[in-house]
Amino acid sequence: MLLVLALLGCTAAAFAVTEGLKLEKSPITDTEVAKVVAPDSVTGFATAPISFVLRKPDRLTVQILNGNGDVIRTLARSRPARPGTQQFIWNGRDDRGLVVPDGTYKPRVHLARERRTIALPNSIRMDATPPLIKLVSVRPLVFSPDGDFRAETVRIRYLTNEKAQAILYVDGDRKTTVNRLVRAGKLDWGGKAARGLRPGLHRLRLRAIDAAGNLSNPTRAVVVRVRYIEVRPHVLRVHTGARFGFRIVTDSKRYSWHLGARNGTRRQRLLILRAGAPGTYHLVVAANGHVSRALVVVSP
Repeated sequence: MLLVLALLGCTAAAFAVTEGLKLEKSPITDTEVAKVVAPDSVTGFATAPISFVLRKPDRLTVQILNGNGDVIRTLARSRPARPGTQQFIWNGRDDRGLVVPDGTYKPRVHLARERRTIALPNSIRMDATPPLIKLVSVRPLVFSPDGDFRAETVRIRYLTNEKAQAILYVDGDRKTTVNRLVRAGKLDWGGKAARGLRPGLHRLRLRAIDAAGNLSNPTRAVVVRVRYIEVRPHVLRVHTGARFGFRIVTDSKRYSWHLGARNGTRRQRLLILRAGAPGTYHLVVAANGHVSRALVVVSP
């Protein structure tokens, strides 16, 4: 009977101690750990902030562990700390300064006075691999962003090896970004965004940026032509009184023309005129605020 009573007493004491430990407040609270780190990120994930509130003064050792539980980086070693918010930053590198492999990592805190080691519950995903992007098609290769709603835009289709945003560069300058994270997408560019672009050839490239902010290498370049209005040929020699013609290349429904004292408006893409007195004349055609010129040399 005495033995049974002793066992019951020990069990009750152990239960009381266990419950007391459960009710004891953790020495660390209000933990905040960044979810992603990407050392070469261009969107703010180059470092991973780690913070928590310390209830009592202590000496802190803060370390980063890999998936196998090995310590790969020590952020602080036996550092004196007062009660309050403690802040640390990990840049995705190990103690040798090398970028760690992609994977999941966890911060751990050791309290010397408390003689406790606490693994913070939040993990950090390391993503240092830039995405890959492939330009699939660009159509049409000739367009005219002049505001007449005809052949205004270029449609660019692309593929990526992970969900990413696409960024368009025109002649090396960044122009627009697709805000959706997708593996296969399309980008329409032109209209107001391309208004004022000089006529002629332009080089288009894409780059991709993933959720961690890693930026891909650019795709191959595709050359497109901006054409508002053109006169062909650029120089024409005719005899006085003869009929002659120019081909007008434009997406506009109508255009205006001026030759010497004569002018008019046409819809036809072949402009037929009659040569006047001998001399040199400039033919000017215009549509939607854009102008093209040709030279007419009239001989006797």
